[in-house]
Amino acid sequence: MRQLIASMILICSLPAVTPAHAVGELIGGDLNFKGTVVAQGCSIVPSSKNIAVDFGQISTRSLYAEGKSLPKAFVIELQDCSTDVFNSVTVTFSGTENANMSDRLAITPVAPNSASGIGIGFEESNGTAISLNTPTTAVAISDATMQLNFKAFVEGEPDALSNETLQTGAFQATANYTLNYQ
Repeated sequence: MRQLIASMILICSLPAVTPAHAVGELIGGDLNFKGTVVAQGCSIVPSSKNIAVDFGQISTRSLYAEGKSLPKAFVIELQDCSTDVFNSVTVTFSGTENANMSDRLAITPVAPNSASGIGIGFEESNGTAISLNTPTTAVAISDATMQLNFKAFVEGEPDALSNETLQTGAFQATANYTLNYQ
């Protein structure tokens, strides 16, 4: 009988005993995932994500005489290239177009006495002109790393050159580039 009473006490007391992790409030949160799956032939070398082209000082005399500055070379470097997905790549340069010269990038004033009457043009390494918002000549993708070579130049607006009204001062401009794989 003692065993029966002891068993009954044990059975009756079981609901009062709960595991430690079941006591209290459950606290949690959400996990949000996002991303993009892309097919690309190469990735951009980090130093080529923000390229600076410094024209230095350009004399108005040379702009009046030649119409544009000497071109400055710049490179877009690619890595992890593979022909498994695509065989070639083109580049499209975009930005605010100069209102007085088609296919030339507009400059942005930097100070009250900023340069004016100029725009920035692009060309391929062989001197072929590049129009804004138009893909360049296709370049075959090679394995591993690649360099896409381009040039930029400052050009005087036709009216500013003929009227000799180029304004001296600092200038800057921003263009974007997009890699287009084929």
